[in-house]
Amino acid sequence: MNMAEVIMNPVRQRIIQFLMVHDKGTVKEIKSKLSDVPTPSLYRHVKVLAENSVIVVAEENRIRGTVESVYQLNPSALVVEDEDGMSVQVSLMSICTAFAKYFASGYADPRKDMFMLTSCTLMLTDNEFENFLKEINELAMKYISKEPTEGGSPRQVTLISSPVN
Repeated sequence: MNMAEVIMNPVRQRIIQFLMVHDKGTVKEIKSKLSDVPTPSLYRHVKVLAENSVIVVAEENRIRGTVESVYQLNPSALVVEDEDGMSVQVSLMSICTAFAKYFASGYADPRKDMFMLTSCTLMLTDNEFENFLKEINELAMKYISKEPTEGGSPRQVTLISSPVN
């Protein structure tokens, strides 16, 4: 499994987001924020992230004869050398696959699900674009940090930037 396949899974992305917001966490703490994910599934996803060194054990808590791992992100694991663009292409294919599954499910309701796709071209200097990305990141972090609420559903938002020829 290449790195793009590891991190493009929606549940694993949410685990990564949890650790970005909270710095560290146990599976139990992560479960409190990802309550819609079955516990065995959550453990499998944490295992995949750990086996691929995306997350590492920062410390261990001894609790009545058992050991509880406290995880944190491994920042160097998320830096991907991608000169041939293969990781980006795999990531894009993963997004396409998720949309194909959604529309093939028989339950697709884009209006009810607030499906959105937008594209625009921005004419910005590198500095202006960095500020734009910083603002988007701040806004995203505000909502990523939000406590789950009754009736809330997971929604994936993907921002892709590419040069225009």
